[in-house]
Amino acid sequence: MIAARTGISLILSIISLTVWAASPVQSTKKASAPSVKKSAVEAPAPVVGVKFDPGNHPDPFLNPNLAKKRSEDPNEEEPRGQAPPGIAGMYIAQVKLLGTVFGEDLPAAVFLGTDQRSYFLQESDRLFDGYVKKIRADSVLLIRETRFRSGKITTQEVIKRLRMP
Repeated sequence: MIAARTGISLILSIISLTVWAASPVQSTKKASAPSVKKSAVEAPAPVVGVKFDPGNHPDPFLNPNLAKKRSEDPNEEEPRGQAPPGIAGMYIAQVKLLGTVFGEDLPAAVFLGTDQRSYFLQESDRLFDGYVKKIRADSVLLIRETRFRSGKITTQEVIKRLRMP
């Protein structure tokens, strides 16, 4: 019986030591504020790691179900690319005919561009999606070109008329 009590007291003392060792130690001293001031903006930590180089492998984070497939439809219009500055980068539908000029030189048409500037165009001058074909006293005939992926080019005549008072 004495041996049993000694075993139980030994187990209880081991448990109490384990609990005491696991509990945080609380200091009786008050923590003082650090004397070093921290800056309001801290520099970000440098990125550590290896940059991903896919080589010939696809991006593992790209969802193939959401990726846009390039249309191979030959009847789809081919993208024109980036527009150049000035009148050469404006569509026929964007410009407004202000007037026509007939003089000693070839006739000219005065157009107002999207940048609110006036442009003097002669026959065969180009816009982004076509060119000037014929200048008349009261109108200008423009040809709009559409290029398809198949290589086919279709043309459409667009007549811009002067507003008569």
